[in-house]
Amino acid sequence: MSKSPNTLAMKEIESETTAVWVALNLAYRSVHREMEKALKEAGLPSLRWYDVLWELERSRDGMRPFELENGLLFEQSNLSRMLRRIVDEGLIEAFAYEGDGRGKVLRITAKGRRLRKRMWQIYGPQIESHFGKIVDANKAGKLVSILKPLIF
Repeated sequence: MSKSPNTLAMKEIESETTAVWVALNLAYRSVHREMEKALKEAGLPSLRWYDVLWELERSRDGMRPFELENGLLFEQSNLSRMLRRIVDEGLIEAFAYEGDGRGKVLRITAKGRRLRKRMWQIYGPQIESHFGKIVDANKAGKLVSILKPLIF
């Protein structure tokens, strides 16, 4: 009895490398969903907003939108629309870029810093809760070094 083409195809994709890829993506989706749920239950914005606020808070002089986008953790589709909403909420300010009147520089406001800190009170423990299960102080550095080559 010969094996069906579907059985052969399944054998091709059942490698350890593929298993790691699938596990990383499923873990990301699951944990991300739980974190978003916790923020929503606390009446707070999404992780995408946190990501923007954190990146701008770390910047001393503000950032241009393309610089901001390059440093974000989460994929930011429709970033310009989201930035307008965050500006409208008074969490960040947009200033004209000195070298180019059409360009903007974004800076976090005091209100944005306060919101980011409130969000961290939910987000930080979520990170510890989910990743503390698999990473202790001895393993953390090794795991980061394993994943670092995947960061472009």
